[in-house]
Amino acid sequence: MAKFFARGAEAELYTDKFLDKEIVSKRRVPKRYRIDEIDSPLRRGRTRGEASLLHSAKEAGVACPVIYELGEFELKLGFIGGVLLRDFIRRSNAAKVKRVLREVGRGLAKLHMHDIVHGDFTTANIMVSDGEVFFIDFGLGGFSRDLEEKAIDVLLMKKSLGDVTACKSFLSGYGEYEKYSDVMRQLAEIEKRGRYVVRSWGGA
Repeated sequence: MAKFFARGAEAELYTDKFLDKEIVSKRRVPKRYRIDEIDSPLRRGRTRGEASLLHSAKEAGVACPVIYELGEFELKLGFIGGVLLRDFIRRSNAAKVKRVLREVGRGLAKLHMHDIVHGDFTTANIMVSDGEVFFIDFGLGGFSRDLEEKAIDVLLMKKSLGDVTACKSFLSGYGEYEKYSDVMRQLAEIEKRGRYVVRSWGGA
């Protein structure tokens, strides 16, 4: 029987079993402030969009949840044991944190090489399981060649880490992206403006 696990801005998460495997069911719930003629197509499109992003991320060589089933408004995803990156950083020694953050940077580089932007790239959307890094929750992501959107991914992680040494470790991995210098210039421009817009598809 499905058990409530967590609630996000646009979906509810439940733990469950599927084909004898432990899964997380991500259900996009209706929004009362939207009429159904708008709400249903939005939720349907976002569900399919996230499935497409997860598939493309895997093809790019990034570890992320396995998709077991795609429903109209629901994704059945493989359960990932482990801890959120924010908790891993708090509990682990400096050497382990440095290695993992470098892998996080390399993973983002792989996404950006394939013009995938995460859209909510923070320490709350990365899992660490047995030393392996998994990217989760692509609900605000998309496909884009735009350097500003890629720079916002970097900015969100930078703000989420909030530590110069941690950021250097992350960026040492992200430096494998061939357009690293261009993204860094765009990041500096965003920070100079003092504001940025997080990617969203018409709100959560």
